[in-house]
Amino acid sequence: MLLAASGAAGARDSPLASCKGWNATLNQRSGIDSRRATMTGTVTEANLAEYCRRDPGGETVQYGGDLTVKAYIAKYRQQVGHAFYRAVADCTKGSLSFFPPQGDPQTVLFPLAEDADTSCASGMPPLMAQFKLLCPKAAARYHIE
Repeated sequence: MLLAASGAAGARDSPLASCKGWNATLNQRSGIDSRRATMTGTVTEANLAEYCRRDPGGETVQYGGDLTVKAYIAKYRQQVGHAFYRAVADCTKGSLSFFPPQGDPQTVLFPLAEDADTSCASGMPPLMAQFKLLCPKAAARYHIE
């Protein structure tokens, strides 16, 4: 999930690599439509609050869990701290690399194959959103929605 309009206080989100995760608030974006388009973001309490409202794990009281919203945010704030995310795209080659604070980087090449898995479970929707934000002209050519 590394960068799209956010419902959380009108901030800009950075779409990260899981539909079931939180977004990060965009810190900077540069080089749009270039060979080295870059964006970075960090997880904020507003990002965690938005994730809490979706509560995909059923941990909050409203979804049958035992955590209040405040406790939920505190729990995940402790886990992620102020995690730093980065994505870099080469718009001329159609490549995007996503660098999470933990785990391995992910790289994807556009255009995707016709039979590519673009489901939420594949992690592809946030990567597509990142590419669209960094390379809007190339994304339009590749019909990335």
